[in-house]
Amino acid sequence: MTDQVLILGGKGRIGNSVAQDLLAHTQAKITITGRQGKLDLALPQQLQPPVQFLPLDLADQEGLRNAIASHNLVIHCAGPFLYRDATVLNTCIQQGVNYLDVSDNRAFTRKALAFREQAAAAGVTAIVNSGIFPGISNSMVRHDVEQLDFAERIHLSYVVAGSGGAGVTVMRTTFLGLQEPFEAWIDNQWQTVKPYSLRETIQFPAPYGKAGVYWFDMPEALTLVDSFPVKTVITKF
Repeated sequence: MTDQVLILGGKGRIGNSVAQDLLAHTQAKITITGRQGKLDLALPQQLQPPVQFLPLDLADQEGLRNAIASHNLVIHCAGPFLYRDATVLNTCIQQGVNYLDVSDNRAFTRKALAFREQAAAAGVTAIVNSGIFPGISNSMVRHDVEQLDFAERIHLSYVVAGSGGAGVTVMRTTFLGLQEPFEAWIDNQWQTVKPYSLRETIQFPAPYGKAGVYWFDMPEALTLVDSFPVKTVITKF
């Protein structure tokens, strides 16, 4: 059976990249959504496969249910996830449709993880936080922790050399993360820290060299504590 993949937010930079990757490496039939406009997916000339465009506002719950029902995988790329609830995930579970997202917000992650048992009971595979961070960073931490007899402290530092061509949504998400204090797991207890505080200088590999990093709220600050019995988890950007 040919996979029918629905990419929510498929006209954005991340959704566009996901669509291109699926087209290059799978035989899936793809539908991308956007609130308005027409299909303008930036595809390599040699691909040119049929990609359907579906105008869809996620606030339209009936339209969302109908769109999900005709697919067997939903990839949620419609951020910023600070403004999203778990409606898409819940609808996928109700419809028996597998789900994946690129979320990067702690509050959204909490809401999504609350559906863990429902997804398992429905036989639905649901994967959250699958972007570069926290997706790849979580995988790197797991790989390293499993090499040790005991891990006491996890420290993640990120350096970004410019925007990398990121879209407006990615930049908005970064600045939104500076608005409010957040809880961090330090010395076996949750403590409140301010974003963009307690600067550290980290020696990154070439070509980045030394760079300053600051406390920044990331989903890893929540999920790594849940996954590993460590005393401290630090996330700095």
